[in-house]
Amino acid sequence: MFNWDEFFNDFAHTQGGISVPYFNQKEHIYTLQNYLLEQGMLVEDVDYAIKTLLGEAPSKPDPQVAKQAKQMGLVFLGFGNWGKKKGGPATHKNVDGKLVTVGDEEPEDDKEKKGDDKEKGGEEKPEDDDKPINLAKGDKVDAQLGGDRDAGTMDMMDKDDVGKIKQDTEEEKPESTPVEKKFQKQAVQNHKKHIEVIDKIAEAEEDPGRKKALEVLTKEWNDFINAETEEQRVQAVENLIEYNLIERNQWSEKSNGKIYVSNNAVGVPYKQLNSAKTGNGDAVTNEMNRVIRANGLDVNMRNNSADRSLADLSGKHNEAGVVALLDPSEENSKNYNENRKKYKELNNSDRTAHKQNKKAAKLIKKSLPKGSTITSATQIGGMGRDALMKNYGIDDKVDPTDLIVEYEDAEGKPQVMKISAKIYSDPSNITMKNSGMKSAGVTYLGEEIGNVIDGKLQSLREENNYMEDGISAEEASKRKRKFREEYSKLFGKGMEDLANTPEGENKLVKMWKDIHGCGHDVHTLIVNKKTGKSKLHAPDHYCNPTPPFKIKYDGGKVMINLESSGEDFVQIDVKTEQKSSPKLLFKHRVKK
Repeated sequence: MFNWDEFFNDFAHTQGGISVPYFNQKEHIYTLQNYLLEQGMLVEDVDYAIKTLLGEAPSKPDPQVAKQAKQMGLVFLGFGNWGKKKGGPATHKNVDGKLVTVGDEEPEDDKEKKGDDKEKGGEEKPEDDDKPINLAKGDKVDAQLGGDRDAGTMDMMDKDDVGKIKQDTEEEKPESTPVEKKFQKQAVQNHKKHIEVIDKIAEAEEDPGRKKALEVLTKEWNDFINAETEEQRVQAVENLIEYNLIERNQWSEKSNGKIYVSNNAVGVPYKQLNSAKTGNGDAVTNEMNRVIRANGLDVNMRNNSADRSLADLSGKHNEAGVVALLDPSEENSKNYNENRKKYKELNNSDRTAHKQNKKAAKLIKKSLPKGSTITSATQIGGMGRDALMKNYGIDDKVDPTDLIVEYEDAEGKPQVMKISAKIYSDPSNITMKNSGMKSAGVTYLGEEIGNVIDGKLQSLREENNYMEDGISAEEASKRKRKFREEYSKLFGKGMEDLANTPEGENKLVKMWKDIHGCGHDVHTLIVNKKTGKSKLHAPDHYCNPTPPFKIKYDGGKVMINLESSGEDFVQIDVKTEQKSSPKLLFKHRVKK
């Protein structure tokens, strides 16, 4: 008997966070189509299944072809396909009104022979992402399966035209997906009461930045509970994340998906948007958690040990996996297996993450000079500063290297590739560096301006001591926000002063390069958690900013933007943690 549980579990794990497939939604149907093709299912069977789900199955075969098929003892399987019996494989296909024999698949043995390395005289195996599209076995394919969804159910297209459908002069907007289930009236009313409380807090707030953050919180939360489409819900959550207004724990069915208000919304209790009776989540917060997971959105996690472990393990899983796949030594394999085990224990999809790691490792291999042979790969995180300097000459304060790949080039000479590994769901928003704040002013802005900033740090922390024993969570939240505001304004003012002179602008260029680890010959590997795709950037990719710079302080988000004259900019956030010193986060952003 077919194991449907295993099938749907694998589908959910490998298809971008679709925990429950809904085959009344076109997006899920087309995702299923791709999945079935990847699994090696016959294209005619995929064709039949997809068109059935879309409600496009033809009721009768072509009468002219039916006579020919009857003489050959064939039965109609749907969509121009014919076979020996119902439910069996297609042996013939209707091509231009004639039955044509479906060609045999190439035997696996032959594929392996062709895939031998070039050095053995065979053809080089294509990487997964380089495999040519092959949706049929004849000269023509089903037009809809080839990408033309406007074609009729019996239309065909040349195989060479697959994926080359001409677009209209005005690009059509993608069809919106209605929400699967609207919230019950009582749930909406409960959250409107939550919003009313926040509205009153916003009305009394005099600081324009804080007021802006509160207004965004109420608007986007209101948009979320009243959304008619899935896209509207996603947009509302993305806006809440952009303003750093929400946080969450690792999702669990028991807590029903709690969502917390961050300290960016001053005066709002952090559990304000959870159930007033239990403090747990409800249908609304649980749905918001689903949207976050299904779309691979990055949301700050609350500071409990499990959540911190999850955030840390995501990066370690990626680094350990890439290293083990490049160099499957006993030590690397053992380390990776331990990371995979821990990752699963936190209810994550190790299978999906492993596939992402495989693609990243293949990309690194392809980037090496032709004829190169990898001799070792090492994950250097946790090695220790002294060992890094002694073994590799790396100063981890300025050099962002996470992985080292050693190889021999075509001439047998030893070479080294250093890689900084980043794994994110939004490649246009990547944390490049986090830095302690004790001497951040002098480090990034120079002694004249930086000494003033560094000299005020301790007094700012004492005046806004959010770690003080006995204070409420709400009071701690207010103090965190105030500390972040005052330090960000101070640091931003120093940057503005630099931007006004040529010498100061040169310091900002140096700051930009230091943030991105320029000058240390480090490649940057970006793994997109949402799509599974990887990019490997050359060492100078981020190292050519285009002055003049503009310095913008955003009071609503409490962050500083160092904007170049191009599309790229650096976003600077102050991160406050309950049990450790505050940090500066430097993020590389791309304007959308």
